[in-house]
Amino acid sequence: MAEEEIQVEEGLFPVLKWDQGLSEQITRGFRFPPEWDAQYPRKGQTTAHAPSGYITIFEDFFLQGNFRLPATEFMASILHFYGFHISQMSPVDMVRVRHFEFLCRSHGIEPSVEKFRAFYQLIRNIEFYSFGNQGSAKKILLNPPKSFHDWKMKFFFIREEVMPIAIIFRELDTIEKEELPIPKGVDWYLKLTATPNRIFGENVLVAAQMSDKWPETSNEVPVLKFEDREVHLYQAAFPTFGGSMGVRPLQSGEPYWYEQIKGNFLYPPIRVFANPPSATEGAQLPKPRPLRDVTSTGKEILFLSSEESVGSSQEELSSWSNIFEGVLRDLG
Repeated sequence: MAEEEIQVEEGLFPVLKWDQGLSEQITRGFRFPPEWDAQYPRKGQTTAHAPSGYITIFEDFFLQGNFRLPATEFMASILHFYGFHISQMSPVDMVRVRHFEFLCRSHGIEPSVEKFRAFYQLIRNIEFYSFGNQGSAKKILLNPPKSFHDWKMKFFFIREEVMPIAIIFRELDTIEKEELPIPKGVDWYLKLTATPNRIFGENVLVAAQMSDKWPETSNEVPVLKFEDREVHLYQAAFPTFGGSMGVRPLQSGEPYWYEQIKGNFLYPPIRVFANPPSATEGAQLPKPRPLRDVTSTGKEILFLSSEESVGSSQEELSSWSNIFEGVLRDLG
């Protein structure tokens, strides 16, 4: 049976416009397991054409927003609290969420929706949901990006089970402005100060507990160093910082680093991929699903180099190829 084309408004759902080879580099470079079934869309398809049982993911989530799969518990809590689907989020707002998560982790603070709301409030941005600054709260993201070129046209489809949480497609409703008290005297609020956003190398994200790409039984812990001294991880965000990522040995009785961080991630139970999703294609909007118990899959072990560059600022890396080259170098 021929596929039935869905009539969509061009401005709302721009048609696919990026190379299949680059899509495959995403799949290989970020080590997507085959069962995730990441798919390059067909010619003429839009983000609304995700097959039933699949979700749409924008490539700039990874290359500009430091997003990784499996997703973190904090990322899931943002989607759950605000009640919108990940495909209703722009890469610019992925930057805000992941920057906040990095800032918290690098200061030894557990990120939470409550803390996030102290700095940001949900707003509607045409057909997407976005995050604006929260009233008189201090600004913690220096020089936030305005947008990324053609980001709506660069996407792929992937099995919805890779995000094992109940995420729904939210109707574009009116959002009331929040008036929340600013926790000016609270310790965690004082620690979070204005910091640039950077496209980080993988080991920075591992050290920040935002990527799980670390050997499960490694006797080393990723740390930021300057002149052979371990320094605070948040300094990696500053372009003028002259240090680099290195490692330190595990201390006596200290668990493997992977064991310390794996609880921050949502691993899809391997059994959910045993059956194929529905073959019916079209503009399928995800249906709410119950929260599931999450167990670790037998993930691929990645051995990364013990030293890597810290990352890149928005100004330093402008082309897609340069960004991806740096990410792949750090992934090994």
